[in-house]
Amino acid sequence: MADEPEDLADVPPEKFVAARDELAKRLKADGKATEAAEVKKLRKPTVTRWVTDQVRRHYAEAVEALRAALSNVAAAQEIAITRGDRGALAEATAQRRDAMTGLGRAVDAVLATGERPAHHRDEVLGAIEADVTAEVASQGTFGVRDDLELPERPAEQPARRDRVAERRAAQAQAAIEAAEARVARAQEEVENAEAALAALRERHGT
Repeated sequence: MADEPEDLADVPPEKFVAARDELAKRLKADGKATEAAEVKKLRKPTVTRWVTDQVRRHYAEAVEALRAALSNVAAAQEIAITRGDRGALAEATAQRRDAMTGLGRAVDAVLATGERPAHHRDEVLGAIEADVTAEVASQGTFGVRDDLELPERPAEQPARRDRVAERRAAQAQAAIEAAEARVARAQEEVENAEAALAALRERHGT
């Protein structure tokens, strides 16, 4: 029997409406009409939401481990962006994976205790992760924040592009000069051949 509004969180969805109405009736009888009216407004939770709340109430340490891991992921993302150091991000990602494994065990325990089918597992895990991610994000954001100081592009980048352009121009000029040299040699060979032919004709009187 639920004696306080918060106790309704442990009432299974199938029994929620009856327990809610009974509590509202008792509160009204005790002269707490305002509280009774608030309780009467409470809606029956879905199975997914009920299991989610059970995990958060009775396995708070697993939820807190996920919160800490996600906070570390957010911080590591900033380090990766601002300093280019991805080591912390890999470590934080592994911590998040471990936290999700621990949370999965908590969800399995609640499902087993409540005799709920296992197909709710992924929905519950997703709901808890989404809730905790939103909580962590409300304290900052994942990824690039508006006030995040991003590193400036290295000053040598334009210079590097200039060096590349200069090297390519030099290569092109060298190719042109080599082609011109080949043309000059070909012209010289033609002139030599013509001179030899003229000398041969002169000797033979042709």
